[in-house]
Amino acid sequence: MKNNFWKKIILNKSLKNLNTISRKNLYIFPNLKGFQIAALIFFCFAVSIFEQNNFALLLSIILFFIYFISILISYQNLLNLNFTIIDKLYPANKFIYLNYQISDQQNRERLNINFDVGHEIINKNINNKSIVNLRYKFEKRGKIHTPIVNIFSLFPFGIIKTFTNVSFYENLTIYPEPLRPPNEIFDQLYKLNTDEGFDYEFDKIEENKENINLSKISWKHSSIKKKLYEKKFKFSNNLQHVTIDLQKINADNFEKKLSYASYLIEYFYKLKKPFLLKNKDFISTIACSLEHKNKLLTYLANV
Repeated sequence: MKNNFWKKIILNKSLKNLNTISRKNLYIFPNLKGFQIAALIFFCFAVSIFEQNNFALLLSIILFFIYFISILISYQNLLNLNFTIIDKLYPANKFIYLNYQISDQQNRERLNINFDVGHEIINKNINNKSIVNLRYKFEKRGKIHTPIVNIFSLFPFGIIKTFTNVSFYENLTIYPEPLRPPNEIFDQLYKLNTDEGFDYEFDKIEENKENINLSKISWKHSSIKKKLYEKKFKFSNNLQHVTIDLQKINADNFEKKLSYASYLIEYFYKLKKPFLLKNKDFISTIACSLEHKNKLLTYLANV
């Protein structure tokens, strides 16, 4: 209960100071070693008073100085950092890397800083305009808040922990997980685009490990190898454009249909083949640019 209480306080502070680390949302506290050092300082100081021991007094002064310097350095190590997330479009149900750019108002090196968004902790030294890549996985599509980054540092002596959370202004768009459609979907695309000059081009032969249309079996290779080999095709270079019609894609459910469409959008973008997306009254422009791809993936995220 106590941990949840402090987490709520830290989170509320970070929501009032978006994208930044300032004095208002930065916290400092001794860890276990820090408490042990503090107890040793108190013990040495007590011995120096009651036993008139100069060595104990000198030791307590040295340890207190180290303790005080640790607090100052650890606090300054995280103060006045500004965060910006670079990319704002990601797939669902896949581990990806969120790219954060860190700007330093004081333009100096910050050492031994730990970053975490829930899946793994990254330790990094940063300068002004440093990039930090944090592993994450989004569970569903749509518009969501940028994940909160947990940050802490034990620099320089490992006895003082400085920590904070960073929340963000920016929202992210999560599009459906790209899933490669069955060969039947490519057949549907072929039939749909036949009148538009769409065609297949032979690409390669692979061993067939699943039941497929017998028309795609390479009987020549299968008879030689004594195994079923499937003809793999790619879309030919002479097509004018490809129409991806959501209403004509067969799938078990609507979400899987969107996942197939995500794959096809990325597939044709990589091939640099012009394509368009249709869904009921929605018809996109025909293009194969990065902007076009991102617009259609954003549409799928929110449809």
